[in-house]
Amino acid sequence: NEEEEHVGIFHIFKVLYSYKPFVLNTVYILFYGIITLSLLTCLTYYCTYVLGSSDDVTVIEAVYLIASLVTTVFVSKIDAKLGRKKTMILGGIFFAFGKIWFILQPMSLAALYVNCLTTGIGVAITFVMFNTNRNNLSDLVEWREGRRYDGMIGTADNLSTKLGEALAAKLLTGALAHAGYDANLTVQPDSAINAINAMLGWVPALFGLLI
Repeated sequence: NEEEEHVGIFHIFKVLYSYKPFVLNTVYILFYGIITLSLLTCLTYYCTYVLGSSDDVTVIEAVYLIASLVTTVFVSKIDAKLGRKKTMILGGIFFAFGKIWFILQPMSLAALYVNCLTTGIGVAITFVMFNTNRNNLSDLVEWREGRRYDGMIGTADNLSTKLGEALAAKLLTGALAHAGYDANLTVQPDSAINAINAMLGWVPALFGLLI
């Protein structure tokens, strides 16, 4: 039926947020936003205060981006082989277990590269999966309700991403402030360095496990 009909926003919320697959996908996107922003934001701090040169950020981010781009080509094949649920879990596995070496040896440059490489792979998998889920969810909701809510589903996804990024920013600034970070210092206290390492290591790893 191609007829358009006005539907109240509270009714749409009730329809979408009572549907478990939609809620799970929304939470998945939320954790994705936290993981990606914590890495990309903390890299500058890490390179500046641990490696001693902010110029290294470009090379390290290049590893992250190349890994993500290359993996994107193979995600549909992985999905066809493993199935949607297992492929989505695989993204979380790369987020979590790719950080083990860095958690154990946060001052190791090689461990940082592995961290960024596996995060790039995890980002590609999760990004492709939750975006293709958006189309599937639109179809499934239409099948259940007789109405199609593409715009609202897309808006909810974008809101979840922004919320994840905002939470990551709040976590980072709160952790650095609590740890005694001072932007005027060229050498940060050990507590601030530990906070930076945590935001690159075990904090995003935890959200990877939650995924």
